Amino acid sequence: MNPRNGRKPRPYNTELYGKMRSAVERFFGWLKSFRRIIIRYEKLASTYKALVTIASIIIHLRYGILR
Repeated sequence: MNPRNGRKPRPYNTELYGKMRSAVERFFGWLKSFRRIIIRYEKLASTYKALVTIASIIIHLRYGILR
């Protein structure tokens, strides 16, 4: 039991967790290859979010599942 809230922790699939964690870490590694996102030249959050979205699309097209 979790002493903080008195509930039992939810069980999870460790193999699936490892795969998803690996995918997320690889994605952030690829995202760091975009210098403009890392340095954050943009002042507006909306512009920064748009660049992250564009970078995510590029990453998906380069390394996507269908490849």
